[in-house]
Amino acid sequence: MVLTNVVALGVALALDLDFRTRDVGDTFEKAARIAAYADERLAASSRGDPLPAPPNLLADQASLQVLFIVTAVSQAAVIAIVGISTGRSARDLARALGLHRFDWPGAWLPLAAVFFAYAGTYAWVQFVDRLGITWLEPRSTVPIEITRDDLTLSIAAAVTLVGAPFTEELFFRGLVFGGFSRWGFWPAAAISGILFSLVHFDPGSVVPFFAIGVALAWLFSRSGTLWYPILFHFVFNAVSFSILAFG
Repeated sequence: MVLTNVVALGVALALDLDFRTRDVGDTFEKAARIAAYADERLAASSRGDPLPAPPNLLADQASLQVLFIVTAVSQAAVIAIVGISTGRSARDLARALGLHRFDWPGAWLPLAAVFFAYAGTYAWVQFVDRLGITWLEPRSTVPIEITRDDLTLSIAAAVTLVGAPFTEELFFRGLVFGGFSRWGFWPAAAISGILFSLVHFDPGSVVPFFAIGVALAWLFSRSGTLWYPILFHFVFNAVSFSILAFG
């Protein structure tokens, strides 16, 4: 995530973009900056000086598009990294991860797990809210600013709904959990769950995403196919993305 942001920043600067992927502050901070700009403009006008440039308060959509395109490229790189690190052909790797089959009758299991994941996340939010620890409330890592532009929204949707479920499950459950599984289920699930939660870079998501990571490892271990964690991940992201975009 950090490397992706650094690369995206470099690309944005090379394209002479004002790299802003989030709005400036809340409504009150925006109002304060507008008021300050009005004062500066009035003062410049009274002195006959050139008028100052208006403040940039909203996220730059071109920068957001660059960020998500770079993320998509990094997701493709993850697939290559997993393939190279395992030393298997695409066919052999697919078979080892159970990607050559899908058990449709058992598909209810990851769908039911999504429900419990949201219930658990809601319980966590209520718990930290009662304690008054607002920084431990989970926050979306996808900026709501993407909803202002159809192209940005489309690119973000592809990355979030297609790229993330496949590549993250391939890496965290296929490579990390699979690699540590010789130590037993719980150590492997804990390691992959911790890494999965930390990579989202949100303090409030660490606990719920760790639990979700363990649940995803259990789905993979129980079913023998990576399609179940991928299905869970897709539905979970689809619900969250829909709430963000249309809620």
